[in-house]
Amino acid sequence: MTRMHWMGAGVFLLAALGIAEAAPPDAPDEQRVAITLADPACSTEKSTQCLCVGTPGTAAPQLGEIGVDLNALKTGGVPCVPGDFDKDGQPDYAFPGKDYSCNQSVPVRVVFTKNGKVREVLALPRDVSCLQLYAPRPRKGPHGEPKTARQGLVDWGEGNATWVYLFNGKKWAATTHPSESR
Repeated sequence: MTRMHWMGAGVFLLAALGIAEAAPPDAPDEQRVAITLADPACSTEKSTQCLCVGTPGTAAPQLGEIGVDLNALKTGGVPCVPGDFDKDGQPDYAFPGKDYSCNQSVPVRVVFTKNGKVREVLALPRDVSCLQLYAPRPRKGPHGEPKTARQGLVDWGEGNATWVYLFNGKKWAATTHPSESR
């Protein structure tokens, strides 16, 4: 081959690389987690019906397994409790499964993130019916709910048991407490 032919191929290759590098930095990334509360005023500590909207990155298959509507997550929102459950300064998201309504128990998957990508997806150790954020508290609650320096999840029971879920860095610890004075 002639020297000119190789030079033309090199110019073409450099041009192709230049175009690839010129892709916008905000181009969609299937691995990226981008989730927010649909209504920023919704308090996940007080409400069991806050919705999150966005994309779950590589956690989509695990969320799909429990029936989370991934289309609704992208468009209108699905029930979700955002927090920082492992206390690493990165957002985490707890998603109850299909038919979540506080009238029946459903499985929950928690998406832990690191630098905007899925680090790990874990299941809560038991199904829940009414999921809320369990905020840090300096002392035990009136029914023995644990004090904690980190955020957790709670399934408040009415006339039943209340379950508190705290992540210890490796797994979820679940404790049960009476929901009312006996």
